[in-house]
Amino acid sequence: MNLPVVLFGILVALCLVTAVAFVIEETPYEDVPASGGGVQRVRAGHGVTHPAFASMDHGGSGAERHAPILWLAWAFGLLQLALIVGCLMLGLAPAGRARYRLAACGVLLGVLFTMMVATYRGYLDTAAPLPFLALPAPTAWFLYGFWPAQFLVVALYARIFRRAVLTGEQSARFRAILAEARRRQD
Repeated sequence: MNLPVVLFGILVALCLVTAVAFVIEETPYEDVPASGGGVQRVRAGHGVTHPAFASMDHGGSGAERHAPILWLAWAFGLLQLALIVGCLMLGLAPAGRARYRLAACGVLLGVLFTMMVATYRGYLDTAAPLPFLALPAPTAWFLYGFWPAQFLVVALYARIFRRAVLTGEQSARFRAILAEARRRQD
């Protein structure tokens, strides 16, 4: 597997998801009679004027606004996670278990992010969702799952750094090159 090529593919996929987000039809919309005859499509996805506070917009139904594009947010988030984990893998030695461990951490983050998005999708359809540990379920997935799991990735990377990223042999070689360069300067 050529990791830089895979990372470039992920970056292109991120660009495509962003492009789709810009060209997908905005919802909700309403077809209203136009002043010159015919029908005019009015989009209300950015909110409509609040009845009590004219300077504030309110969005209306979350299901109507978010359901058609939630898959884009999910895809974008997973691609970002893949790009981050892939970039961390660039510094690792190609052979070794460290890449598999880091990939497993990335899969864990992807599953937790997917659960966060899935429970948010469930919230779009229910009127009064039940809280989980005093928080809405998507927020609970983030605070109690996704957020601490990121520290697992950091701890793993810090633990394997001397074995998989900068070995003692490489460090000694670097110090020798640096000493030689200083000797030449003097």
